[in-house]
Amino acid sequence: MNKFTYALALGAGLVLGLASPTAHAAPIVQNLAPTTMTAADFNAHFTPTTGVLTNTYTFMNTPTTGVVESQVFQGTGDFKGLTAYAYQFGVNNVNDNSGQPTSVNSASLQFNATPNPVDLGSGSNSAVYAITDGKVGQIDLPAAAPGAKIQIPGSVAWQPGTTTGSLTFQYLDATTSTGPLEAGAKSGTIVVITSEPKTATPFVSIQNANPQVGYPQAYAPTGGTIDQVPAPEPATILAWTSVVGALALVRRVRRNRRAA
Repeated sequence: MNKFTYALALGAGLVLGLASPTAHAAPIVQNLAPTTMTAADFNAHFTPTTGVLTNTYTFMNTPTTGVVESQVFQGTGDFKGLTAYAYQFGVNNVNDNSGQPTSVNSASLQFNATPNPVDLGSGSNSAVYAITDGKVGQIDLPAAAPGAKIQIPGSVAWQPGTTTGSLTFQYLDATTSTGPLEAGAKSGTIVVITSEPKTATPFVSIQNANPQVGYPQAYAPTGGTIDQVPAPEPATILAWTSVVGALALVRRVRRNRRAA
């Protein structure tokens, strides 16, 4: 292919590419926006398969800071075959050694099964549900910090790896203008739906301005399917189509020259 042909291919590709949105791969990290549901609706469709696992955590320069509660549930009826993992994060009403009330910015744990979107009565599919109006199984009733309202994460992020995955519950979130989980609060219960019943008890990493020195454990799936590679975005497909189209144009020009 001569210089003119290369230039023609490049020019055609640029023209077609500029006519489409910027091409890039879809991000692997997925934001699983929590969908609200009632405790009564959840408890009607899921039954516990474990007791409540309750573990405390501590930040540096702070007394015992809070507690993580988790429990595993199996779906019934139309939801048979689904497993739900429920989490609640509590923050004790204590201060660090500077006198600042403690709080939780985020919490993360290894979660080795891809969350499974399903409609539990909200009218749309969701893999994460937030419950603030009652008890889920035997997990404590959600409670607001003094002078505040019951809090849930501003976002929940799922990040698949090659053989494992992780979930992050983000309370301090500038994109949703939500603050940290405050001292004296017990969060709304967050339920994550999967198809994986096998459980483990990984450690939970919890973030605050003070480093974590005491690590809780919580229930999470293990051995489940990890969906690593998302489907390409339409812009990516369109950009590659532009390149293919440009190359096809070059071949037509060369054939016409030979015919002449």
